[in-house]
Order: sequence, then C-alpha cells, then structure tokens
Amino acid sequence: MKKELLIKLSVTVSVVAMFIVNALANILPINGVTTGALSDAIPIYFVPAGYAFSIWGLIYAGLVVYIISMFTNFTKEDKAIYPWVITSSLANIAWIFLWHYRLIYLSVIAMVIILASLIAISLILHKSKKVSIFKTLPFDIYLGWISVASIANIAAALYTANWDRFGISPEVWSAIMIVVSTGLAVYSILKKRSAYSLVILWAVIGILVKFSGLSNPIEIVSTLGILTISSMIGFKLYLDNK
Repeated sequence: MKKELLIKLSVTVSVVAMFIVNALANILPINGVTTGALSDAIPIYFVPAGYAFSIWGLIYAGLVVYIISMFTNFTKEDKAIYPWVITSSLANIAWIFLWHYRLIYLSVIAMVIILASLIAISLILHKSKKVSIFKTLPFDIYLGWISVASIANIAAALYTANWDRFGISPEVWSAIMIVVSTGLAVYSILKKRSAYSLVILWAVIGILVKFSGLSNPIEIVSTLGILTISSMIGFKLYLDNK
C-alpha cells in the first residue's frame, strides 16, 4: 500500500510541477519571452494558428482526469506506466527551459523523450481492453499533439542550424510534413485510436488557417489532409455502425 501511495503521489507531483512551469513560462514569462512568441519568431510553415494551442487546456484536463482515475482505481497498468508519466512530465519541464533559453537543438532531445514516453504509455494501456477510457483518452490526446509538436520542433532546430533543405523550399517541406502527419492519423484510425487522429486533424486545420492565402502548397496539401482524415474517420464510423 505504501508503494502504491508513493506512486500516486509521485505522478501527481510531477504532473502538477509540469502545469506550474508551463503556466509560469507565459505568466512571467521565462527569459522574457512567451512560448508562442518564440515559436512565431522561427519562420517555419508547420506551426498551427495560435488558437490551436488551446488544446493544452484539454490535455491538462485529461491528465487531471487520469490522476483522479488512478487514485480511485489503481491498476497494474498504472503501476507499469508511472515511470513514463513522470519522465514525460520532467522532460516537458526541461523542454520549457531549453526552448525559452533558445537552446533549440537540446530542446529536440527533451521533446523526443516526451514522445517516447507517451508512446510507451500508449502501448502499455492499449494492450488491455479492460483499461478505462479515462486512462487511455488523456494520453491519446497528449500523444497526438506531441507527435505534431515533435515534427515542428525538429523543423525549428534545422532552421536555426541554417540547413538548406537540399534546396527544397520551406513550403514544400511543410507540405511533406503535413503528408507524414496525415499518414500517422490514418494509421491511428486503422488502429482504432480516433482521439489521436482527431488531434492531428485539429493541428492540420490550424496550419491551414494560419497559412491560408499565404502559401498555395500548404493550402492544397493541408486541405487534402483534412479531407483524407475526415473521410477515414467517417468511413470507420460507418463500418462500426453497419
């Protein structure tokens, strides 16, 4: 019982610490710049419109729901994922400081750790069909957004490194990344993880909104991505209800 309580408290403290640091990053802000302002200062074409980042509110709410679920119904899956939950929270905190102090290359490492931790959590939780949706859904949403954020973070690091993109224009590179994101969404739909695909859809819509009228390649590819993901979700719902 003591170990179980320690796990619960450790997870709660790490998640709350992440909440606080993310809030202070924009309230203070850390190093005199907000997270979004620094993102806007790096001209890449794979960043959604500002409103899309409101999804963090949903992610935070989902993590609160998970913590409540963990306290009320602690399972072997909770015991299996707790190191990864703590790791993802600590890596998220590290990412905030690295990003705000413009250590963009190192921030990629922190982002990859977050991504790897969430993938591990997802694999563990989805192994059992008995795991509550209150435990799987928050991490599916979180993983979906971090998948997009990882691509954007790597793109930002490459930009700051003055990478010439093999002579390919940044708009075309963004279009390629949108295609990759769409592929991830389609794969998740086939794996019956619709929450993940909906987050990707949200991000691609945000990219279309931000760059509409500014870049034809991004407009075309993001529109096709939105149609593809939406169609796949609709087709999957049709098959499930048939």
